[in-house]
Amino acid sequence: MYTPLGVVEGSMTLRQAMAQSHAMLEDMEGEAPNPHTEGFNFRHALASLTEYGVENPDFAASVAIWMFVGFTLLFLGLVLFLFSEIKAVLVCRDQDFRKRLVDAGYMSPSAAGIADLEMKESQSMMPRPYLSVGGMMTIYFGLSCILYPVCDILDIIDLPAMPCILLITIGSFFAAFCIITFWLFVVWSCTRPWAAVAFLIISLSGNLLLPTANPILVIIWMIIAFGGGYFYFKYLPEQYALNGDERPAWVQDVGDYTISLDPGEWGDAASVSYNNTVTDVMGVIPTEATAPPPTGCR
Repeated sequence: MYTPLGVVEGSMTLRQAMAQSHAMLEDMEGEAPNPHTEGFNFRHALASLTEYGVENPDFAASVAIWMFVGFTLLFLGLVLFLFSEIKAVLVCRDQDFRKRLVDAGYMSPSAAGIADLEMKESQSMMPRPYLSVGGMMTIYFGLSCILYPVCDILDIIDLPAMPCILLITIGSFFAAFCIITFWLFVVWSCTRPWAAVAFLIISLSGNLLLPTANPILVIIWMIIAFGGGYFYFKYLPEQYALNGDERPAWVQDVGDYTISLDPGEWGDAASVSYNNTVTDVMGVIPTEATAPPPTGCR
């Protein structure tokens, strides 16, 4: 049945609808904001973190301990890794210098003492894979300790996060990979510039693409890092070696990082590493023969 105005009986008039909408808006304004629907709010996150810290005094101390352990391991890993790689660079520079002398005709490949020198250099490089890889692993564990409190912080400020085990393992691995390739670029830039450029490309692309957390960009970086690294450092040298051709100047390597599973070789590497360290330290300490003469009046 219709009224004379053509409005269905029992239906809501325009004035009633506006009044009901106004009441609903007032109710919504009185509700507390929901951080999940409003998006990330820095002030709200900081306030939540501060409030949680006040209610749980041990939380800040726990975060500080994890950070201290993480940065300590990170520092020790970098020192161990750089010590091993710098020593490898110095040996490589000496070998390159002798090769230039031989190519220029200033030195014979069978000159006296060359064979013994090459044997000593080969022995001194024996601990390198263990020291370098050990430093890499220490860097990884240090970054894992640093990232561990991030899981709790993201939960406190109501931010969605991937499972903590994935954040720690995968995130630490990618971060360690970028840090290691950057320092490889720094260390080898003077001796193997083309290889250093390859390391720099891997490191910079990772620092640019990985923080986006975009799956497509992460896959692109993985293709660049692992595919490109395998092609440059593994595939190309093997192909030139199989064909018997001389490698071009832009195809360079930085040595082998293969670790033996033979415990006997572990002991030999540890013994050589200890002897090298003692020799290097004793070479820095001045002796009576190398000490400068005393100065001053007598």
